[in-house]
Amino acid sequence: MATSQIPVCPLMSAGNDIPIICVQERCAWYVANLKKCSMYIIGHNTMLELKNKLENRSN
Repeated sequence: MATSQIPVCPLMSAGNDIPIICVQERCAWYVANLKKCSMYIIGHNTMLELKNKLENRSN
């Protein structure tokens, strides 16, 4: 199965049956130098922090 290269807005798509396309630079949540939505960055960083906490707990 091929993955789509079209970015989808996680905020506008939440609860919708049809995904909403990311408007990138026209969105206040878009981080242009990373070319990512800040919601993705927050989620990614949170998962990394959780992973580190779980690894430290098991040591």
